Amino acid sequence: MITTLIILGILTVFIIGFVQVYNRNSRVVKKIDFAGEYRNKFIEFSNKYFETYDRWSRAGDFDGQLYVWLTTNVIRIQGNLGSFGIMDYLAPFQTYGVSNYQIIINTLPKFREGQVQNFDAGLVDDCLLRYIGYLEDYNKETEKDVKNPIVCFREGFKVIISIPLFIISSFGIFSRRTVDNITDSFIFKIFAGFTALVTLVSGLVTIVVGYDQTVKFIFGLINR
Repeated sequence: MITTLIILGILTVFIIGFVQVYNRNSRVVKKIDFAGEYRNKFIEFSNKYFETYDRWSRAGDFDGQLYVWLTTNVIRIQGNLGSFGIMDYLAPFQTYGVSNYQIIINTLPKFREGQVQNFDAGLVDDCLLRYIGYLEDYNKETEKDVKNPIVCFREGFKVIISIPLFIISSFGIFSRRTVDNITDSFIFKIFAGFTALVTLVSGLVTIVVGYDQTVKFIFGLINR
């Protein structure tokens, strides 16, 4: 009976962890697809504009449909970009600068206002490329994690030992952000990984040699 419970417990932790790791990988893939789609539409939109750009009227072929799509999704892509989409901006041939300049959000309206330059479009493309490159590297890690049972067990165990923190958070003692900071901290990850390893080894030993023998061995170590 004890052995059956241990096996069920290990399988439960593994399944929880696998779901966590799989969902993480799926989110990364979705972000790559969205960033790639946004970049393709932006390139199409800006190419149309600059190919017909008239320096005297300071206007080009303005694709309203693409502009609406890009603007509708700009908050999402800018949020996903994080630090990749922010810079200290110095306008070309100008003396002023802007700190924490959100590249895509601030560039899109320039097309409609006739104030955009190739330099601005290049900034958008560069930040999207850097972000996509980062995601593709990260995706290689998440794909490996999905196939790694040890990682799945560790992540499942991390979820289980985090439950008390989320319960405390539900009573308003801690904020959800505080709980997320705790569970994402290096110390918590080390603790969760070490505890998961000890639990897994102990469970496997118990399955192999039996519960009674394991208890005797542990008490023998304690009483030495």
